[in-house]
Amino acid sequence: MSWDTVIGQQRVKNLLRSMFESGRIPHALLFHGPAGTGKDAAALMFARALNCSEGTFEPCGRCTSCQTMAALRHPRLKLIFPMPSKPDEDTAVDKLTAEELEEMNEQIDAKADNPYHHISMSKASGIKISSVRDIRREAAFRAGERGRTVVLISDADRMNSSAANALLKTLEEPSGDLQIILTTSRKDALLPTILSRCQLLRFDVLGDDVIAAALKRQPGISPDDAETAAQLAGGSYGLALQMVQEGGLVKREEVLAYLRAVVMYNPQKLMERIQAILGQDDRDAFIRFLVAVGGWFRDVLAVREGAGDRMINTDFREPITRFAEHYPDADCSRAIDEIEHCVDLVPKNVHLVNLMIVLSQRLRRCITPDAGAL
Repeated sequence: MSWDTVIGQQRVKNLLRSMFESGRIPHALLFHGPAGTGKDAAALMFARALNCSEGTFEPCGRCTSCQTMAALRHPRLKLIFPMPSKPDEDTAVDKLTAEELEEMNEQIDAKADNPYHHISMSKASGIKISSVRDIRREAAFRAGERGRTVVLISDADRMNSSAANALLKTLEEPSGDLQIILTTSRKDALLPTILSRCQLLRFDVLGDDVIAAALKRQPGISPDDAETAAQLAGGSYGLALQMVQEGGLVKREEVLAYLRAVVMYNPQKLMERIQAILGQDDRDAFIRFLVAVGGWFRDVLAVREGAGDRMINTDFREPITRFAEHYPDADCSRAIDEIEHCVDLVPKNVHLVNLMIVLSQRLRRCITPDAGAL
């Protein structure tokens, strides 16, 4: 694993290199920007550089530190992410069931294999105080050892108020070798006092060409799938990689069947379609489906604007053209906004069936503005 595994973001890499080589590294960094743009990947690479025995910004990959850091099992690395809620918990891990502990280890292993993997525990309700209150103690325990203790708080916006206040105390009294890195796609959801105590680094949306080129370097991904996923992913390499690795791209037939159910004004058939979409209660798969639906409306807009060369679903040009002709008053821009809002809500442990019902009602009003409620 090298810095090349962080796709694009050269500006951020240059800033981190400058910090590293000058030795002036803020004790708390906040990586913010759209989901899937490499915030966690960069944080893990920086942690690796800070603890490599060679002492260089580009980790050697050979030393014991690099190897254990690559497996995310380094004693100097602490990962914090949303966990299942537990009553009267001492620490989040202490109260996990055997099944939850196995799931947690599987998620960490998946993250080690792919730094763009989004760790998502079943029934995760947020980041609790138990996950952050021992940060200073762990850093003190490692004092005197080579390297720096790196605490990576992913989805930092999902800290509850107690956890956020506990972290704030740590930020106010930084320890010498403690490096805290927060990552979030919702910077404004964090306490202003936390933001003020961190050095902010913005991660940019990735270009379709950058994403496609990176996907094509992955084994087993066809150039066509790489191009399609890059266009659908909205600047997120993480999402594009999910699309082509986890069961492939969403079938356009599924999108078309869903939209037909939306406009048919048949609640029973729509519910059957929703249940089929949500069958495995897989939130990442649901996000991929929503992105595919958004791609459909973007293609309708392209057809209306006479820009068919910008279409994503080129193999469905005919039904998309018919859709555009049959629903000339459809508010596609608003439909895309509704879908993107829904995508933002999916990781927040909302009830997916209810979310999908509400989205379907709103999409129907976008497609047929004079329609009533479903």
